Amino acid sequence: MIRDEAEAALEPAAPGEHSRLLFAARPWAEVNWLGLFSLLVVLLVLPWGLSLIDGGNYVMHLIITFFIYGIVAQCWNLIMGVSGIYSFGQLALYAVGAFTTATLSQSFGVNPWLSIWAAPIAAVIAAVLIGLPTLRLRGIYVVLLTLAFHELARNFITTGPKIISGGGYGLLFVPKLGFDTLLGPEYEIVFYYYLALAFFLIASFAIWRLLHSPVGIALTALRDSEEYAVSRGVDPFRFKLLLFVFSAFFTGLAGGFTAHYLGAASTSLFDFGIMANLLAMIVLGGWGTFWGPIAGTAILTFLTEFLRAFDAYRNLSLGLAMALIAVLAPQGLAPLLARGFHALFGVFAEADEGEESAEAEAAAEEAAPTEAKTPSG
Repeated sequence: MIRDEAEAALEPAAPGEHSRLLFAARPWAEVNWLGLFSLLVVLLVLPWGLSLIDGGNYVMHLIITFFIYGIVAQCWNLIMGVSGIYSFGQLALYAVGAFTTATLSQSFGVNPWLSIWAAPIAAVIAAVLIGLPTLRLRGIYVVLLTLAFHELARNFITTGPKIISGGGYGLLFVPKLGFDTLLGPEYEIVFYYYLALAFFLIASFAIWRLLHSPVGIALTALRDSEEYAVSRGVDPFRFKLLLFVFSAFFTGLAGGFTAHYLGAASTSLFDFGIMANLLAMIVLGGWGTFWGPIAGTAILTFLTEFLRAFDAYRNLSLGLAMALIAVLAPQGLAPLLARGFHALFGVFAEADEGEESAEAEAAAEEAAPTEAKTPSG
């Protein structure tokens, strides 16, 4: 199937042939503008409603955390799930973004609204430095080199100059973005919510467009059969380096936002616990899918806090839930949620696939020569 999709993307369309979207892109092709507008209104009104209730600010903090980790998880899924590059340097790129803007704004007095845009640029430069020697390798060698970069970055920031390391504790007095001067400190988190939402939506849309483009199909073909993709003219190194840069940009931006939102860039950003949590989000939601990292991030972010009331059984419950999902839904929760969505609204995957087959047959008939349609004799 991947081979057929790659051929369709890489070969020019025959005259009169109708282009067909992948099944995963159909909900976006048939946009429900009323539904999207309603969802946008809910997202815009939600923080003001939460600010009026007890504990609402904490719920907003959880949602902002979901937006941040959602960006990082989606970008890492592009690297590992979609293209099959076993890179473990994503968390280091996230930390590079955070420490870049923190150093510029705290140690050198750069305006935070300017320094935050240096974060994705620094992450892109770091990704190029990782990718140039790494992307020509395969398997365990990629894992080792990216883990080595993670450790080198952690050691440099921890033991490096005090203007970067903060004496080994990180930078703990990073200037914020000044939202507290708009409507008062009590509404500061509302504007951070809006900024995080904007970053999340922009990153998600860019990732979706990449996945459902010839570049995305070429990356998937490289993952499933590199020899075949190369035979069709796909340059593995160039495409993988492009993906590294694309992923690093949004990961670094998420890191820069985190530093100014929390008012600190801690060395705990390099903790392997965070790396394991992000990896669990990707696997739990659905490895190599668009919705998987988003669903996995939402589940782990909010389920972890829900289980905080049962702290004695928290880790046990999470482990049991992940084991059950691994056994009952090895492809992650995203396919199950998608089937539930289609069943709820009376649209089934089988029907859509049948429609695609009918459309394909009709396109083939129109593209065929007129003589072929005329009965013989």
